[in-house]
Amino acid sequence: MTDTQRREIKDHLLNGLSSLTTQETAESFALENCPDDTDFAAQLARQGVSLAMQHRRMVRIREYEAAIRRLHETDYGVCEECGDPIGLARLKANPSARLCIICQCAAEDGLLSDDVRCA
Repeated sequence: MTDTQRREIKDHLLNGLSSLTTQETAESFALENCPDDTDFAAQLARQGVSLAMQHRRMVRIREYEAAIRRLHETDYGVCEECGDPIGLARLKANPSARLCIICQCAAEDGLLSDDVRCA
């Protein structure tokens, strides 16, 4: 990977990280006292969705931070499972990718060890 490509990917990672960290977090999870079971269920559903979105955002932030750290080392762009290079197009589309496309497919099909997380 050339220095220009590394800079381009680093810029993409930093922009994505900035976007993720400036998103609003869930305001309050206190449930209002609802006499109606339907309203209460709707509040619970909104709370669950909000918590899931917040969790996913935090996971993405950690993935981007880890990718930025790897970018400064020699293992960025190298598949953590097989050691082959991760394609540049894949890294541009998902700069926090840790697996090449073949290993990613295997992970999604459940063919890799449990400690390999889809990226």
